Amino acid sequence: MSQEFPELGIYTLPGRINDPRRTLEEVPLAEKLGIGSIWPAERYDFKNVEVLCGAAAAITSKIKIATGLMNYPTHHPMALCSFGATMSHLSDNRFAMGFARGFDALYDIFGTRRASLQGLRETPELLRALWSGGTFSGENSLGKFPYLYMNEPSSCPPPMLLGAMGPKTLALAGRHYDGVLLHPFLTDRGVAEATDIVRNASLEAGRARDACKVWATLVIAADQSEEETLAIGPARLLTYVHMAGYGELLCKANGWDPAVLTDVRNHRLFEGGKSADQDFTRYETAEVTSLFPDQWMMESAALGSAEYCANRINDQFDSGADGVLFHGSLPRQVNGLLSAYRALRRADYFEANDPWFSPSPPGTGL
Repeated sequence: MSQEFPELGIYTLPGRINDPRRTLEEVPLAEKLGIGSIWPAERYDFKNVEVLCGAAAAITSKIKIATGLMNYPTHHPMALCSFGATMSHLSDNRFAMGFARGFDALYDIFGTRRASLQGLRETPELLRALWSGGTFSGENSLGKFPYLYMNEPSSCPPPMLLGAMGPKTLALAGRHYDGVLLHPFLTDRGVAEATDIVRNASLEAGRARDACKVWATLVIAADQSEEETLAIGPARLLTYVHMAGYGELLCKANGWDPAVLTDVRNHRLFEGGKSADQDFTRYETAEVTSLFPDQWMMESAALGSAEYCANRINDQFDSGADGVLFHGSLPRQVNGLLSAYRALRRADYFEANDPWFSPSPPGTGL
């Protein structure tokens, strides 16, 4: 563990952006601060995750790199195979591939197959087989392929993780993946319940209980202005709960009253079918986010003083998480938080328990 905080990660370029060059500043700063991992996110505009990961590998030497997260239906299996093998070797085995289920509406617009639980199960198995020198010929939930193969097996295939919130997806991750990334804005109780589902599924699949590492995603605004805190916290939550079905799932996981969602979605700001995520910046939605109960932010995020936020990080570990991914704040905004966390950190535990993911062989969970 070469970084001071291997149990902590941070997103690079969170939210909608139009200047990917920022990552050339954010990633080296995250490494300098001692953060264990950097997580480039995927969007189909200025956030091509393959490019961002390659850039991160080229300008760093110690920090781990993980995709957070990729939608497998928009990538051909051989493109995923090549990307994973290339990144793992290029980064000197510092890379992990993260996948997510994504949204059916997006796949329908793009003209790809929809994601499914079967696809999420078959993706890691297919990639592990290809990386180990195997081949595939036939049709599965990912598509119809006459012949898939690598000319040379990968000597260091990357571990794979799955973004999950619902119990079926969490259990699938515990059976077949090397790690799971929990959804932002889960309460401590939600994190604990999700962790139990993952680890019990690992045991039932004949794996070690901790074979699938669990990382919580914590939205953090430490010592920020009121405007910035609103943009990082409530405005980001709005982008999730404004989506039909998605908000209900988050409310169910947290035990929140879903009736609040009706008032939020019927707000005049969204007249004409406007989207909280696509049509507004996170500084333009305070009128809507004022409808959220105060308890929602207190239970599911870390907004306040650096010391308060540092304690909220430890709350995630108390709930069973192996690692915590910072969301919302940029590396330049967390220096004070890391100083506060350093005083509270349980160093002995992380020296004995590596929070990072380890790759599993073909056939895992089958």
